[in-house]
Amino acid sequence: MYKLVFHNGLKKILYYVSDHGKGHATRSIAIIQEMLKHNIEVIVRNTNALEFFNQSLPNTKIIPGKTDVGSTIKKDGFSIDKNKTKENQIKWIQDLEKNSIAEKHVAEEINPDLIVSDISAIPFLVAKQISVPSVAISNFSWYDVLNFLPSNELTELKSAYNEADLAIKLPLGTPMNHFKKKLKTGLVSRTTNLSKQELHRTFQMDNYKYSVLFALSGSNFTVSCKKTKDVKIFSMNTKIQGSLRSSDYTNLINGHDLVSNSDLVICKCGYGIISECLTNGIPFYYVIDNEHLEQKSISKELENMGLSNRIMLNDINNITLSPEKLESLQIFHEPNDVNSVVEHLYQFIKN
Repeated sequence: MYKLVFHNGLKKILYYVSDHGKGHATRSIAIIQEMLKHNIEVIVRNTNALEFFNQSLPNTKIIPGKTDVGSTIKKDGFSIDKNKTKENQIKWIQDLEKNSIAEKHVAEEINPDLIVSDISAIPFLVAKQISVPSVAISNFSWYDVLNFLPSNELTELKSAYNEADLAIKLPLGTPMNHFKKKLKTGLVSRTTNLSKQELHRTFQMDNYKYSVLFALSGSNFTVSCKKTKDVKIFSMNTKIQGSLRSSDYTNLINGHDLVSNSDLVICKCGYGIISECLTNGIPFYYVIDNEHLEQKSISKELENMGLSNRIMLNDINNITLSPEKLESLQIFHEPNDVNSVVEHLYQFIKN
């Protein structure tokens, strides 16, 4: 369908990553790291996770640029602000065509063989303008989760997504049935290369037998649960009461290593950290915002898998983190399907 262009023997992919949340970045890094092994050049377009990409993909070109706007969070640091989200999204969607024309110049300079997007709509309009194929990779689409937008804006969003040649649908999310062609795969996430002993040395576990990670994504909630002395508390972007003596790893790039070191993760419901728990076989509890459609979809799918580990935010402080508690937790292990996703991309671009 498209003529494949070669650049010094390398096929070139322009990879757009949503500016909303870190889950898009973590799974994109897992995919890109695997693609780089197959003699494919990747250029990343993103704004909100530049340092994250630079450190994770040191030899990959990262071009700063706004790709989309996501949900706006209330002052509690947890709940979606639908009114503000609606206001921001309407403005962004109304400017899709104008922004895609500006973005076209960036893409033309790069001259890619394939455009991939997780899960901004603009790249599909750009791909059409420069006549290259485009692939969506995500567990949800903005069309699905922003169903409270006016019909005109939803129509515009759907129209942009319709330009994608293929959607690779990851688990734990919305149906994405509006795409013309869709393939389902397993989970995609980063997995650790470190042994249990190496993880224990990295996170200074000498005086502890167990570890628990709290990752509540900037919520104003303060964790003040009880624990026994052989349990070490770690946190990422979470408020922990001082008496718990936690170790803060908010700025850790390889957060999947900390997940893999944990006996329990207590987190906000999001694809990134939950997929890393599942593919690394780490028990977890999660809290959700009932107004957030992606989170509700993730929670429903986890329940369908037999995982009844949702917890109310205020109930976290009623937990006692003890050996008995941690050793009784359900372990659920899902395979990492990153190789399958890369194979789909490779076959798609090859043909």
